[in-house]
Amino acid sequence: MTESNSELDAWLTGEDIFAETSSLPEQWVAGFDADRQLVEFKLGPLKRLFLRPAKFTKRFYHRIHPLSIETWPYRRQFKLFDDFCTIYITLDLRFQATLEYVRRNAEMLENINRHIQNLYAAVIEDKINQELSNLADGLWVQNGLSIHEKRIAISVCETLTQQYIQAEAICQISVTFAEFPDVQLGRDSVYLHVLKKTYETQERQHQERLRQQRLDEQQTLQGKQQELEHLKQLAEMQRQIQLQEAEAQIRLLLDKEQQIAQRREVEKRLHAEQVRHEQELQAIRLEIELETQQRLEARQRLLEIEQLAERLVHQAEVEEKQLLAEIQRRQVAQMHRQRAEHTDSGQRDEEERDE
Repeated sequence: MTESNSELDAWLTGEDIFAETSSLPEQWVAGFDADRQLVEFKLGPLKRLFLRPAKFTKRFYHRIHPLSIETWPYRRQFKLFDDFCTIYITLDLRFQATLEYVRRNAEMLENINRHIQNLYAAVIEDKINQELSNLADGLWVQNGLSIHEKRIAISVCETLTQQYIQAEAICQISVTFAEFPDVQLGRDSVYLHVLKKTYETQERQHQERLRQQRLDEQQTLQGKQQELEHLKQLAEMQRQIQLQEAEAQIRLLLDKEQQIAQRREVEKRLHAEQVRHEQELQAIRLEIELETQQRLEARQRLLEIEQLAERLVHQAEVEEKQLLAEIQRRQVAQMHRQRAEHTDSGQRDEEERDE
């Protein structure tokens, strides 16, 4: 682990880690995170990206984007010495985007791995071409290709790491010869080295063409990088504008929320006052209804008393009339009796006088 850290420190300080064969690491450790997930917070115009924490509760304004470990197989066939020598390159590359890279390329979040492949395919191709150009001297015929395999793998990993992309690569190079398919490196290296000299002149011309081609590709890549940087600056400006607009929108929403709360408080007080007023009116109505009912009952009782008094007066008058009639009847009867008695008394007197 200490040796790996020292190599990384040397690379960060600008030292040539390929200066000595012994300085090459056995393998490049990327430190992948298979469970790496990115959380996109989006609420209105407000947008923010962060890694998913251990304890996380997803809300409606969250969107989860897994940052998967992508496998990128690279295969290439390269010919040397007028197709006499064919080199087969097998590069098994695995990479994973980091939070920093996604933040710098947030507009490509949905297809971030495809974006990385499209953007850095030419860069990886250039790194491989640079290393393959070192095969023109023919020393690999004697020394083998393992050092070149390591350099290609580490160079590709370095390039991606500089762009905040974690990567691991395994490179394998195999060779066949058109006229000597059974020749093997090491066993027949002297013979192959002699044959190689025949093609040195053509190879220098080929290298010059490759150099010019690399120069053109570098210029094209530089132009693309400048254009990409310009697009990133525009995207950053747009992000800042959107952030300011989002903050202004949030302030407006907070003000509106406060106004709504105040209005609801006023409405609540008015409603309470209205309820109290209605209760008072209801009490007054009940009181009036009670008084009215009492007056009606009093009138009804008074009317009943008056009616009773009238009935009593009428009954008294009737009884008085009956009493008067009875008195008159008795008086008449008494008069008749008196008359009868007087008549009887006169008749007895006459009879006595007659006797």
